[in-house]
Amino acid sequence: MFRMQVRNHRIECCRTSALALIIACGATPAFAQDQAAATAPANEVASAAQPSDPTPRNAAPAQQGGGAGLAEIVVTGTRVARLGYTAPTPTTVIGTAQIQAAAPASLADYVNQLPALVGSTTPRVATTGASATVGANLYNLRALGANRTLVLLDGHRVAPSTLTGNIDVGLLPQALVERVDVVTGGASAAWGSDAVAGVVNYVLNTKFTGIMGNIQSGISDEGDARSFKAELSVGTKFADGRGHFLVSGEYHDDGSADPVTSRDWFKSYKVVNNPAYAPGNGQPVRLLEPGVGLGVATNGGLITSPGPLANTQFDGNGKPMPYNPGFTSGVLSFGGDAQDVSQIIRLASPVRGGTIYARGSYDLTDNITAYGEFGYANVKSKIYARVYERDGNITIRNDNAYLDPAIRATMAANGLTSFSLGKMFLDWGPSVGRNDREQFRYVGGLEGKFGNGWSWDVYGQHGKTDFLNGDYSNNPVTANFNNAVDAVVNPANGQIVCRSTLTNPGNGCVPYNVFGTNKSTPQALAYIYGQSYQNITIKQDVASASLRGEPFSTWAGPVSVALGGEWRRESYDATTTALDQTNAFFLGNFRPSQGHYNVKEGFFETVVPLLKDKRFFHEFDFNGAVRYTDYSLSGSVVSWKLGLTWDVDNQLRFRGTRSRDIRAPNLAELFQAGNNLNQTISDPVLNKSYSVQQFAAGNPNLVPEKADTTSVGVVYRPNWLPGFAASVDYFNIKIDKAIYSNTAQAVINLCQGGDPLQCSFITRNAANQITLIKLLPLNIGGEATRGVDFETSYTRNVSDIVSQWSGTLNLRMVGTYVAHRTVTVGGVKTEYAGQNANFDQNSQAVPSWRWLASATYDSDHFTASVTERFISAGKINVAWVEGVDIDKNHVPAVFYTDLSLGFKMPHLGKGAEIYFAVQNLFDRDPPVAPIFGATGFLSTGTNGYLYDVIGRQFRGGVRFKF
Repeated sequence: MFRMQVRNHRIECCRTSALALIIACGATPAFAQDQAAATAPANEVASAAQPSDPTPRNAAPAQQGGGAGLAEIVVTGTRVARLGYTAPTPTTVIGTAQIQAAAPASLADYVNQLPALVGSTTPRVATTGASATVGANLYNLRALGANRTLVLLDGHRVAPSTLTGNIDVGLLPQALVERVDVVTGGASAAWGSDAVAGVVNYVLNTKFTGIMGNIQSGISDEGDARSFKAELSVGTKFADGRGHFLVSGEYHDDGSADPVTSRDWFKSYKVVNNPAYAPGNGQPVRLLEPGVGLGVATNGGLITSPGPLANTQFDGNGKPMPYNPGFTSGVLSFGGDAQDVSQIIRLASPVRGGTIYARGSYDLTDNITAYGEFGYANVKSKIYARVYERDGNITIRNDNAYLDPAIRATMAANGLTSFSLGKMFLDWGPSVGRNDREQFRYVGGLEGKFGNGWSWDVYGQHGKTDFLNGDYSNNPVTANFNNAVDAVVNPANGQIVCRSTLTNPGNGCVPYNVFGTNKSTPQALAYIYGQSYQNITIKQDVASASLRGEPFSTWAGPVSVALGGEWRRESYDATTTALDQTNAFFLGNFRPSQGHYNVKEGFFETVVPLLKDKRFFHEFDFNGAVRYTDYSLSGSVVSWKLGLTWDVDNQLRFRGTRSRDIRAPNLAELFQAGNNLNQTISDPVLNKSYSVQQFAAGNPNLVPEKADTTSVGVVYRPNWLPGFAASVDYFNIKIDKAIYSNTAQAVINLCQGGDPLQCSFITRNAANQITLIKLLPLNIGGEATRGVDFETSYTRNVSDIVSQWSGTLNLRMVGTYVAHRTVTVGGVKTEYAGQNANFDQNSQAVPSWRWLASATYDSDHFTASVTERFISAGKINVAWVEGVDIDKNHVPAVFYTDLSLGFKMPHLGKGAEIYFAVQNLFDRDPPVAPIFGATGFLSTGTNGYLYDVIGRQFRGGVRFKF
């Protein structure tokens, strides 16, 4: 059964499938009965009832054993727990039954299907990024960036997984998750910094008793992307029910997928400049072309110097041969012999790891309970980064020992002493690094109740993440590579040596034949390669106290309040190698750094009933919250929320909120000493493209971002159609003083447009060529998004339709329409809504429509679920006009169909089931939607942050519960 609760969302066009036809006629799954959800214990809310409202009612306490084991169901949209109250902030609640019905490879895979999440980072995005986020699952609500989505575990913060403050949800315990609350609106007043786009809260079944487990395995239709996970949880009571102990563990092993060349959809599509374009000649400025590669390097080597040697390349044996450049577009080329360096990109990064979660509680008295938690997670992922390449900047002299005699003769005849060579080292393979995270979490606290319905909670928490990033293989030390390539014959003995050893015999250099492929020796590579890595320890300490209750009543009912205070300290220490600090490597070049800040906060939230049981005012409630936050570095800031819910009757509800939300600068934005990366840029001053060093660093002078969020919606649950519910919600988020770090190309473009601040970040040499671009986060941005969420749902007993059948049919459709998603930097506003391709950054593709439609049949013996996912058609760049700015600017709409089947075995225990699932049933290929911009030469030709790049996948498993 669908036992999910989902917030406010969506409607979309019909597809010619039976499922879509049913949904289009008004049928979709149901939310839980308000009263059932309200009175169910916390560990049963997702499985005992079907939510009947897109925003669940926060529940009253229900007895859980003895004494203070009184559980309050606090849905994350508010911190107030009150019988029958529905918060005005839209909240999607995903229950265990719904997750199990879909049998996803990971919980994150399922949550990311919600239309409100766009551009989330996953291990299956198919990029070559040498990044600290490779292999992680980072939620991104509203495409506002993962650092504006607050992730909680049972309402508590956890130590960040990266210096950017992001939480890799793969480090959170999975097996005990009973529901996931997704708040799709500003929630800073309730939960603090980072909740600008919303909150994702993993709610655990901390009262579970018994034994339950799950074993699952999967594979793609192509035989790669293998996955395996095993989960086991054990819970028991002791001391006559006054105590409870719970331990849960999970192991998962998600294998890598093959390179993009293994899929027939890969055609090396990229956006290139049109060589036939001239102002006024009717040709488009750009072209969308297949078969595009680098025009400044080949695998065997390409001479890039003008003159008699131009258009000469070297074959695998190092012999010269003609090179057809085709049409050139900066560093790219098409229609000739160009080779695509992106062919080595893996479709998925391998990730392996596990978690352990343990919790113990004991009722000290009938009203006070002590509890403690321990969490451990260890996740290891591989980074398949880009191959080493030199874009026409390897200097080859005429006395190079490995130079072909014919080339040497041509040089002599033309008086050439050297030429420039471009080479991509595909024969070396990609640089393979790792992101290894180990996280510890300790929580201890007291909770209790007193008086007439008052409850309190005091806890302390310490979290630590140890993070190893880098350690790349095939990562040259640039100076060593240059020495090894400059090979000459030693006149003293006729042996081939490095030129540098003639004057410095003890430098250890081993000569390397750069012409052709597979010419390297183990000794040469041992000299060329080095190790670049950083070890980071991130710590978070939290102390919190909160109080909930109902101090008095008005004419319309009791006034509920929640208040408390929190203290938090976040710190980190990063160490690295001596060579990293000298920019010695192709990849890495990390810097040691450290930093910390403290936060002191106080919050207050209230629900005040204004009217009740009046004509046209069945219920009319006010929800307000305020939070005062004092940062040790940037001073104080106030966040707040004002909300109203108006139940006209028991069928029609209106709701709305207005809030001020904040995001404080994270550790990386404040303190990171920086790291250097090679970046290809287009220089408008010299009118050419080339590779430069970019240096990213922190800025301790940053202040918190401020956002204004508006949400207005309506919920309809007609009496004439029991089990049906529909909701529509408008959202509008505007961020001021947004912390923004430009890309290297954006810095160049803004400087060219006359921005002196950005010009100060660019260093040029005597030849006016850029040698370094500094990327510094600044409070210079403005970001905004606006749109509408829709949802319809319907549930019905099948026996009402066919008397001979039993079971329940649940139908549901959720969708999001984004009218605007803008970024303003340096006074320039850019629109991204309706754009399905990224400009260097993953949150810059925001389709106009996304929806998710599901049909689930559940009986005592059998469960079947069909899910339809839809991404609307869009453009590569919404600012481009097709036929003028580019020849083809259309990205087609995509449907994905998923199917799952479950066969229950009650004779083997409660919840015992064998299940099977097929994702992307019809093996739909991703559309052409390449990255454009500075990193466009590394594009696979599609957008892995939006589309399925793996193809059809199969999963099967068995779950049990005793």
